[in-house]
Amino acid sequence: MKKRLALALLASLTAISLMACGGGEEETTAAATEAAAETEAAAKEAEEAAPAEDYVIGMVTYSLAEEFGVDVVDGATAKAEEIGGIEVVYPDAAGDMQKSISIVEDMTTQGVDAICIAPVDADAIVPYIDQAREAGIVVVNWDIETDAEVDAKILNDNFAGGALGADYLVEKMGTEGTVLIVDDLESVTTTYERNLGFEDRMKEIAPNVKIIRQLSSGTRDTHRSTVENMLQAYPEITGIFCADGDRTLGSYVACQANNRQDVLIAGYDATAEQLEVMLNDGPECNLICSTALYPDRIGALAIETAYDILQGEEVEPIQYSEIGLLTAEDAESWGG
Repeated sequence: MKKRLALALLASLTAISLMACGGGEEETTAAATEAAAETEAAAKEAEEAAPAEDYVIGMVTYSLAEEFGVDVVDGATAKAEEIGGIEVVYPDAAGDMQKSISIVEDMTTQGVDAICIAPVDADAIVPYIDQAREAGIVVVNWDIETDAEVDAKILNDNFAGGALGADYLVEKMGTEGTVLIVDDLESVTTTYERNLGFEDRMKEIAPNVKIIRQLSSGTRDTHRSTVENMLQAYPEITGIFCADGDRTLGSYVACQANNRQDVLIAGYDATAEQLEVMLNDGPECNLICSTALYPDRIGALAIETAYDILQGEEVEPIQYSEIGLLTAEDAESWGG
C-alpha cells in the first residue's frame, strides 16, 4: 500500500511539475529533471512516513483451557508485536469441533487476512478452510495436520516425539511390564501419530511389554478419572504414555491420589506446570519425562509464516518445529 501511494504521488507531482514548466526546450528539460528529483525524494519520504499496512490474523487453537494453547497464543502475539502492523485475534474453540468450525466461518465472513489453525477435527474442518481460501484468506495449518489445501503447514514430527517417550520410559522401567496409552480420537492427528510413534518404538525395543489403550476425550479431570479407573482395573500397570499436557497431568494426579508413584509417566508438551511438578518432586518424580514442543515458538513461526505470505514472499510449504525432552532428572537445568 505504501509503495503504491508513493508511486501515485510521484506520477502526480511529476505531471504537475512538467505542466508548470515554461520557456524553451532546454529550460523545460532542466526543470523537468529537477522536478523529478524533488518528486522522487518526496515520494521516498512519504513512503517512509506512511504507517505499516495492518493485517488481522486469526489464531485458532484446539483449546485455551490447555497450557499449550495459551503458550502458542503468547508466542504469536509477541511475534506480531515484534513485526508490527498485525492484530492477532484468538477466540477459543474449547476442544469443540462445532466451535472450531464456527470460528473459521466467522473469520471468513469478517474478512480477516489470515487464519492460523490447529483444528479440533482435521477432517471436519476441510470444507471451511476451502471456503476461507476461496475468499482470499491465507491459511496456515499448525500442530494438528489436516488434508485441506492450505498455504503452509507448521508441524512437529509426532512419530519421533512419541518414540522419544518410549526410549526414556524403557530406560527407566526396563523391558518388562504393562503400559497404558491414554488414547485419543483418530481425527486428532497429532495425538494419534504420537501414540503410534510410541507404540511402534515400544514394539521395537521392548516387545515383551504389554500395551493397553484406553480412549479418554475431554478435560484434565476426565483423563484423571480414566486413569484412576484403569489403575483399579489393571493394578499391574507399570507405565503410562500421554500424548498431550492435560492427559499427562491428569495421569499424574490419578497416580498421586491412588498412591501409585511406582507407575512411571512419559508425558507430552513439557509445560511450565509439568516442570514445576518435577522440581517439587525431585529427580525421583514418577512423571519421568515429557516431550517438549516449545509452543511459543510454534505460535511465533505460524504468525511469521502467515505474514511473509501476505507480503508476497515465498515460504516452505511444510516447516517442522523442533522437539526436545524434559526429564525429572535434569529439570533443574532445563532451559526450554
